Amino acid sequence: MMTDIKRFHSGARASQVVVSGQHIETAGLVAKCTDKGIAEQTRCVLDQLEQLMVDVGANRNQITRIQIWLANMAYFEEMNKVYDAWVSEIDKPARACVGSQLASPEYLIEIQATGTFY
Repeated sequence: MMTDIKRFHSGARASQVVVSGQHIETAGLVAKCTDKGIAEQTRCVLDQLEQLMVDVGANRNQITRIQIWLANMAYFEEMNKVYDAWVSEIDKPARACVGSQLASPEYLIEIQATGTFY
């Protein structure tokens, strides 16, 4: 069976979100507000994620898994305060969070998500 693949917000290197059948997959999202601290960058990335879900005709309750990379695990508690407030209003996705060197030093957090249409 052939499944249509739709790509949204495609650039030279990647699409920001890809839909294949019922499956939704985002790219790794980093904050556009890189001059801010971890709380603001977390909020910025979650806002971007939510908007991408809307762009493909879904909502954040359809997110099934979130992967978080932190430039420094010392940001874990502060990031979680923002994340916990955001996720408290939705069906809880599975989640992993690790420390990692990100692509640029101004990025404090990167988030990638998968979801499904139901």
